[in-house]
Amino acid sequence: MATINPSEGVDSKSIGSAPPSYDRAVASSASAQSFSLSSLFSFLLIKPKRTVVLSRIRDIVLTPNITPSSISIVNACAADLTTKAFSKLLQTPNIEGHSALYWAIVNNQRQVLLAFAPYISECSPACSSELRLACMITSDHASFMQLKLADIDAKGEALRRALGCPPDEMEVHETVKVGNDHQFVASFCIKMFQKRLRITHKLRYEFVVGGRIWRFGFEMDTVKWTWCMGYSLSEPSLPVCSKGSYRIENSKVPSCPFEGRSPKFAETLVPKE
Repeated sequence: MATINPSEGVDSKSIGSAPPSYDRAVASSASAQSFSLSSLFSFLLIKPKRTVVLSRIRDIVLTPNITPSSISIVNACAADLTTKAFSKLLQTPNIEGHSALYWAIVNNQRQVLLAFAPYISECSPACSSELRLACMITSDHASFMQLKLADIDAKGEALRRALGCPPDEMEVHETVKVGNDHQFVASFCIKMFQKRLRITHKLRYEFVVGGRIWRFGFEMDTVKWTWCMGYSLSEPSLPVCSKGSYRIENSKVPSCPFEGRSPKFAETLVPKE
């Protein structure tokens, strides 16, 4: 009879790769199954919550009469979902092809929009485009500014913060409306104007009035070191014939303003970038 020495002829690696015992295999299988079922149950619980929340939000934004309880319902809906999930739900075009934010603007539900705003840290590009259209349709400059929908220069905004400069102030007033003709006044209080313009060579602003989104700004000619200003329309505004006048005041010398005026009406278009 042959005798086998355990230290000879046996690959030590094969010992380490031996199949697990039955008990360990069963335990691993049970653990994996438990994890899978837990994830499934979590998904099944979240889905009905989202459906219920969407139904409640839909009723609020499509109802003409808003009551104090509507705001309480918004807060309750927000509590049923994570902040990220609720923000996504408000921005998704899941109510008659548009988002809840869009309907809140179009239906002039200012209080509802104020209740939504804390849950919107940043709008997605698609939602931003839709909300710009909603603000333009309703001439809602306040919502346009609150939701930060203006197309501004990101570098210029970063510079303003780096300089410790407070935000610029803007007011828009529609003064006269005769038929399809609109007259309005847009006032800007620009902080650290010369320093910022010399560094960035441009300052740009957007505002909403008269069913259009307008762009107003300054540019610096770095060859002649002179600056100019002008206005135009922004997407998705339709062309219009306009005539503008300007009045620039130095806060240090308010008694000597600079005034300018367009000589005649001219077609105003959205510029090609």
